[in-house]
Amino acid sequence: MKIGSIVAAILLSISASNALAAEKVTLRLGDVKGDRFVALKASGQLDNLPYQLKLSSFDSGAPVQEALNAGALDVGFTGDLPFLFVYAAGAPVKAVGAWQNNPDSIALLTRPNAGIQQLSDLKGKQIAVNRGGWGHYLILGLLERAGLTQKDVTLRFLGPVDGRAALASGAVDAWAPWEPYIATSMQVDGSQRVPQGGGKGIMSGYSYALAREEAINDPAKRAAISDLLARLAKAQIWARQHPQQFAATLGKSLNMPTAITEKWIADAQIRPINFDQRLEVTLQKSADFFFKYQVLPKAVDVSQAFDYSLAGAANQVAKQQQGATTP
Repeated sequence: MKIGSIVAAILLSISASNALAAEKVTLRLGDVKGDRFVALKASGQLDNLPYQLKLSSFDSGAPVQEALNAGALDVGFTGDLPFLFVYAAGAPVKAVGAWQNNPDSIALLTRPNAGIQQLSDLKGKQIAVNRGGWGHYLILGLLERAGLTQKDVTLRFLGPVDGRAALASGAVDAWAPWEPYIATSMQVDGSQRVPQGGGKGIMSGYSYALAREEAINDPAKRAAISDLLARLAKAQIWARQHPQQFAATLGKSLNMPTAITEKWIADAQIRPINFDQRLEVTLQKSADFFFKYQVLPKAVDVSQAFDYSLAGAANQVAKQQQGATTP
């Protein structure tokens, strides 16, 4: 082969490599407090990604939904309930994967001097909740459990940062957060759980990976999302198997004391689940409950809110884990 031909072949190879690199797809990911992203990184699941991953971190699920709806994200990790509102509003977003938290890692907190020793003591109290989120759903369920109604309390709609500050300052008597806000408030502010004020029996504990329909329909992004879901399931299993290492890494990444992240991990018990049609039942129940209390302005049919076609590899990971959990 002549030198000119060899040079031409080398240049062609370089050009092809550059073209492939240029075509490497970017997934824009939004997460709440970044714990899933930290698990992905600490477990090694972000090594040798065949795509780029751009992360944005948020304090709660609602702004993740807003960013998805605005087209600023391709994928978002968030709780099940914030999803209801953007879906009901017609946002082009579907659930494509899921995992489960311990329902009692969503709980009602109070101050020791607030006079709340049992759920019936909530009557006449001011309670901070995040509108349309886990805290809002929890308190409505707890009021039913106590034989009370919304008229018996005053709800203050605050985000988690402001809710914590309101409870610590005495501006409200109780607050309904989730982890890591529970661990932070209890260990730093001295708050305590209200007896029988956990989410078990009320909350599903499910969180979703959500994706914009345009990302689902893009072949390159579709493949990347499917791969990311499988990696996330593996990372969540790794985190359960290495709680001390994960807690240390999580604390360093989020600038939190390890004592708090250890409590967070132990309380949340996050685990991957089989993502299939049975999830529709739980989300429909939540939609009906919120509609009953006029939190949702209209009845919502969630049967078209899911796309199960990207979760095959993640489901296999969930099924293979010891003691795999299904809805």
